[in-house]
Amino acid sequence: MTDTLIAPPTTTRALATVETILDVQPIPDADAIERVRVRGWDVVVKKGEFAAGDPCVYIEVDSHLDTKDPRFAFLAPRGERTDELTGFTGHVLKTARLRGQYSQGIVFPFSEFPEVADLPYGTDITGLLGVRKWDPPLPAGIAGDVAGVFPSQFPKTDEERIQNVSEPLRARDLDWVATEKVDGTSMTVFVVEGKDGVAGRNYEFKRNEDHSMWKKALELGLHDKLRAAFPEATSMALQGELFGPGIQKNPLQVRDVTFAAFTLVVDGQELPRDQWPAFVLDIAVPVYDLPYPETSDEALAQVDGLKSLVNPQRNAEGVVWRAKTTSKVTVDGRVIRASWKAISNAYARKHDQ
Repeated sequence: MTDTLIAPPTTTRALATVETILDVQPIPDADAIERVRVRGWDVVVKKGEFAAGDPCVYIEVDSHLDTKDPRFAFLAPRGERTDELTGFTGHVLKTARLRGQYSQGIVFPFSEFPEVADLPYGTDITGLLGVRKWDPPLPAGIAGDVAGVFPSQFPKTDEERIQNVSEPLRARDLDWVATEKVDGTSMTVFVVEGKDGVAGRNYEFKRNEDHSMWKKALELGLHDKLRAAFPEATSMALQGELFGPGIQKNPLQVRDVTFAAFTLVVDGQELPRDQWPAFVLDIAVPVYDLPYPETSDEALAQVDGLKSLVNPQRNAEGVVWRAKTTSKVTVDGRVIRASWKAISNAYARKHDQ
């Protein structure tokens, strides 16, 4: 890995937003805490701190918070982590469980953030508050030498959680496919104007046949297969999850490093599953036979304790629902990505997510 610290990756995910408290509910056998709901997220707070309808600042799980900010300083004793590439140190918000209640993210009184006082509900204030997204450190076999930031012509491989976007649930006329959310590390294999490349979630890596991602891409011949499948294209990318020994503690306990594809992008357009060539379908993430959920709560209940299709002896991280015949869907006059994920709360808690 390069010894020079580089700029933090940008994120399109709205990690910190101006919100309102939708609901307040008691927690059984708890005298000092209660549950509030913000969008689709449940958060444990001090009893009496919020009432339904109160404005607030909500910060999601996976947020990396600067504990030098006095408003976040109280989180420092709970643990801090350092991003090896940028050198940034702060507290990472993860799923917690208190008195049997899952808590995801953190809610602050609106009055603590005067800089957002005039902003409407739903405003993304991630950059304004200096919030960064935390990504686990890459193992030695993947880290390698960074060639640059993630190629901007391709989308990041980070589906929106169902707690944030309920609109796709209304698009029931689409043919939805439930694919396993495989727990590994993001990998993008791409060809741009004849140049082969490999990238992780945030950075492109220099070619190295001993690098785990490059090694797997070359072993599967993915660059050549992309060129053969789309000879007229100037840019193409196959995205998926690399998992197995030495990768994020190998939670599925598989014997070999494996690549499972889930997104195909050609000349800036994401191709739906029914347009994938055979070689992509052959290495695609496995598909569940599940009924399409009616609500976000049902979607979360559906993945609680769900067994992996990769290794049925282990629990799955969750499910990513993707429309089979389109990559975009129009709901309430807005065009959004026709995919979303439901992560098991129990899995997230057990694996520090």
